[in-house]
Amino acid sequence: MNNSTQKKSDSMFPVVKLDYNFNVIHCNDSGQPLLIQWNTTLKNKLPISILERHPEIYVALKNTMTPDIKVKMNDHIIHCSVVPFPEAGYIGIYGYMVEYADKVHEKATISDMN
Repeated sequence: MNNSTQKKSDSMFPVVKLDYNFNVIHCNDSGQPLLIQWNTTLKNKLPISILERHPEIYVALKNTMTPDIKVKMNDHIIHCSVVPFPEAGYIGIYGYMVEYADKVHEKATISDMN
């Protein structure tokens, strides 16, 4: 992926990284609405209510698996992969698709950008 494609990808889909204590250590601009919905900010802990709503984050931490989560926003759903990086000490949450409530059949995916 070249730098132009990477920047476009970064601006379109959320990327949030958590340390293993569930503190938010990175968030791109597209991830800010997720943090607002989750009632947290950069350098703060993810609320327990969010971890309970998305137990896949725990699963990824314990089993080094890469489950997906669906985050329901006001008028859309963001599909994200949860990827642990034990060697780097963080869990990445990477958005890859946005599904709009009124246009369920129109989905934005990374493949649409290429």
